[in-house]
Amino acid sequence: MDELINLIGNVGFPIAVAVYLLIRVESQLDKLTLAIGELREAIITLPAGKLWQAAGVAACPTLPSFGSNPRANPQ
Repeated sequence: MDELINLIGNVGFPIAVAVYLLIRVESQLDKLTLAIGELREAIITLPAGKLWQAAGVAACPTLPSFGSNPRANPQ
């Protein structure tokens, strides 16, 4: 009986902490996954010109716009 209590005391607490942390981290990962998906959609739907203006970057004619493939349009 003493061995069982000792085993629970030595192993039970670390297991309980690990389970608690796994559950907590999993919920945070779910929230982060949703946020990344929303940001991805926002970036896709935002026109390239407005993106540059919002960032305060002057338009540069030598830079390709977002979504274009420089290899497909050689200059």
